[in-house]
Amino acid sequence: MDALDKLGILAEAARYDAACTSSGAMRAPRQDRLGATQPAGCCHAFTPDGRCVTLLKVLLSNACAHDCAYCVNRSSASCARATFAPRELAELTVDFYKRNYVEGLFLSSGVLGTADATTERMVACLRILREDLRFNGYVHAKVIPGTSPELVDALGRLADRLSVNIELPSATSLEALCPEKSRDAVLRPMAQIRSRREDEERLLLAGGNAARPPRLGARGGR
Repeated sequence: MDALDKLGILAEAARYDAACTSSGAMRAPRQDRLGATQPAGCCHAFTPDGRCVTLLKVLLSNACAHDCAYCVNRSSASCARATFAPRELAELTVDFYKRNYVEGLFLSSGVLGTADATTERMVACLRILREDLRFNGYVHAKVIPGTSPELVDALGRLADRLSVNIELPSATSLEALCPEKSRDAVLRPMAQIRSRREDEERLLLAGGNAARPPRLGARGGR
């Protein structure tokens, strides 16, 4: 499976994550027409100066160890599966940027084994993107519930924005529909991001040289 085949699967799989704007249509380019559509769409974000930027919205993998009843990528679902290697996705993002298709990346993933193992792959992808390929564009990353604090911190230092999905409205419904997840696993990284942001904002106000804090964005469940 080549990178574009994977993109077709993994961008389509990401459409159900928060803020997706997939067109849902397929129309190939034509010689006498402008533009084209793809079933896998992009999403958009607004920068502090008011610009709207287009992001490649994709999963690192739609293989998932969890079997959440509402999720199209659950382990028991019958669907095509694909997984990007970290460098493969980083290079694809830069290629799309150079072609003026996108200005940044929205990255999420199914759970590849464990939350930490998945986040390690996401961190590797963003580190290649930032350090090896020198990409300075906008990156929004989803935190996988249950990720260790050290990896949440590492992810936040490579992304412009972090967010965590609020999977379901109550601990009872979460337990019933997502038996592998817990309320604490969902809320703990949200509290960490908020606390870290507040700490670094205080340092910035005091004249310190702290790194730019990630922004917290809590969204509805996939």
